[in-house]
Amino acid sequence: MSRRESEGQWDYPYGWAPTQLLAIKGLRRYGYNADADRISYNFLSTIAENFRRDGTIREKYNVVTRSSETHVGAGYKANVVGFGWTNAAFLEFLHDLPHEEVERLSKDQDQAAAAAPK
Repeated sequence: MSRRESEGQWDYPYGWAPTQLLAIKGLRRYGYNADADRISYNFLSTIAENFRRDGTIREKYNVVTRSSETHVGAGYKANVVGFGWTNAAFLEFLHDLPHEEVERLSKDQDQAAAAAPK
C-alpha cells in the first residue's frame, strides 16, 4: 500500500475496507477518536452513496472520486460485488461511530435519496 498512484490494486486512490478498519481501530486505540470518526464517516458515506446508486457493496472504492469505479492495472483487477470484508467493516464502523454521527449519516443519505432523479 502506498500513497503513489501506481495502478496497483492496493495503492492510491483505492480504499479497502480491511485497511480502513485497521487504521480506524488503531486511531481509536490511541485516543484519536475525532480522526477515527471522520474517516469512518467518509468511508461509510462513500459505501452508502454507491449502494444507493447501483444497489451493491464493493470490494474497494476510489476514495478520491468516492465511487466504486476502479481502473487497476496491476494485481487483482475485478471489483467484486458483495465482498464480505466490506460488509463487515461497514457494520463495525457504524457500531463504533457516535450516535449523532450515525444520525447525520442517515439524514444525509435520506436527503441525497430524495434529491436523486427518479
